Amino acid sequence: MLFGTDGIQWIRRFQGTRFNPKYQISTMKHGGGNVMVWGCVSRFGMCPLRRIQGIMDKFQYEYILENTMSPYVRNSLARRFIFQQYDLKH
Repeated sequence: MLFGTDGIQWIRRFQGTRFNPKYQISTMKHGGGNVMVWGCVSRFGMCPLRRIQGIMDKFQYEYILENTMSPYVRNSLARRFIFQQYDLKH
């Protein structure tokens, strides 16, 4: 949630005054956006998420594997592990 709250707000007002500005709450509209992140999980926990700036290319991917996933594997997992990749898109 970028702005405001997910909670319900109740307002007491006289009947027939629904659209009176006195009883309206201003909101901030924005055009949306997206954030792309990379992460990995195991039965022992999660590695740090890495934010992807722009479009991920092979150089950025290799950098993340070497500098994020490899240290996580060395410090958190046993010597044997299986690397599986899954691309989640909505």
